Amino acid sequence: MNRRNFLQAAGIGSTALALSVPAQAAAGDRISERAAEGQILFEFLGRSNQDGPKVTHFGFLTHLFDLGDDFLFTDANVRTEESARFTFLAASALESRHEHGNIITTSAPGELTLYLNQTPQGDFNDPDSFARGQAIASFSTRYYNVLNVQAPNQGITTAAVELTQLRAGSFALAGQRLRFGRPGLRARLSATGQGTRTQADPLRAFYLVGGSAVAG
Repeated sequence: MNRRNFLQAAGIGSTALALSVPAQAAAGDRISERAAEGQILFEFLGRSNQDGPKVTHFGFLTHLFDLGDDFLFTDANVRTEESARFTFLAASALESRHEHGNIITTSAPGELTLYLNQTPQGDFNDPDSFARGQAIASFSTRYYNVLNVQAPNQGITTAAVELTQLRAGSFALAGQRLRFGRPGLRARLSATGQGTRTQADPLRAFYLVGGSAVAG
């Protein structure tokens, strides 16, 4: 491979990493530390809970750059939050809100942390269950969201998020030591989904979303 590694061997002097027959990395290939610009880093499913200006985001990864999808779940036949090894929890606070007709835009700074769960416990009724594993990476974030209101209390949400990696920790998977990215790594996340308002005053709502993050 002629691009730097995004997921890299954590040991000093390591130049190669062989996982147990990964779908996307043959034995001896290096696992990427930094993907080429525009390369998908990860894909995810999640939920965001809004309580006034505060929003909590949580979910799990369904694809991770240079790692076979079979490694993302403890049960290949149950690819849900209940068996997801890689999860995330994030928090943001709205700093702007604008309306034009049925379109509402908001922006919010925040922070996102990725976790490795050797014993997954994800439950969308419990946001903290997505943060019970080992923290392996964290990012500062800036969210920009467009809500297209379709009916009373219902809308289509589209989000764009700037990510800048703050921390990268090593972790064990398939008998190897890996590291997720590096401090300073920049990425762009996009997501779309369904929004439902459950209370008008004070505002409470939830959003079911899916999306991906790309390098650059």
